[in-house]
Amino acid sequence: MTKVKICGITTKREIEYINEYKPDFAGFVMFFPKSKRNINPSTAKELLNALITSVKSVAVMVNPSMEQINIAKECGFDYVQIHGNTESSLLCNSPLPIIRAFNVSDIDRFDEYSKIDNIVGYLFDSAVPGSGKTFDWILLDKLPRDNKKIFILAGGLDADNVADAIKRVTPDGVDVSSGVENDNGNGKSKEKIKTFISNARLV
Repeated sequence: MTKVKICGITTKREIEYINEYKPDFAGFVMFFPKSKRNINPSTAKELLNALITSVKSVAVMVNPSMEQINIAKECGFDYVQIHGNTESSLLCNSPLPIIRAFNVSDIDRFDEYSKIDNIVGYLFDSAVPGSGKTFDWILLDKLPRDNKKIFILAGGLDADNVADAIKRVTPDGVDVSSGVENDNGNGKSKEKIKTFISNARLV
């Protein structure tokens, strides 16, 4: 069964939705004030305390420092998802297992990252993460797969296209943020989360 990650969680109410529909992962944006979904460490701790243990928590960061990853560990996160041009030394020494995000343009570094044991998964996103836009999935066709690292597809997914995306790309997991937001763009929609998870798991 395809794993599901709901990203950009910001409120206790959204945690209630997550606890009810039980995706495999919940993502929380940290240390990235440009994002409307950014939360501070104290909010992160509060939300994680309310999250059921069967849903694994992911701190989503861009070019994080080791100090920021340590803060995420102290908050209680299970994983850190890293975007941007992070030094290999940080990736190798992170206190949290890493989901390494690719934003299409840096996919040529896949071989380099695949050799880092601390990286336990890859997430493939559009050129502008959180934009709600898909990318050309043919870019992923020649990438090697293994049983050690989870292969997650993101970028422009929603309840209407997630089943087709899974059939086309056959990822281990799918990730969604803007695709399950309310129509006004503020906060997550309970019904959209429910439908997205249902459609992803029917494939």
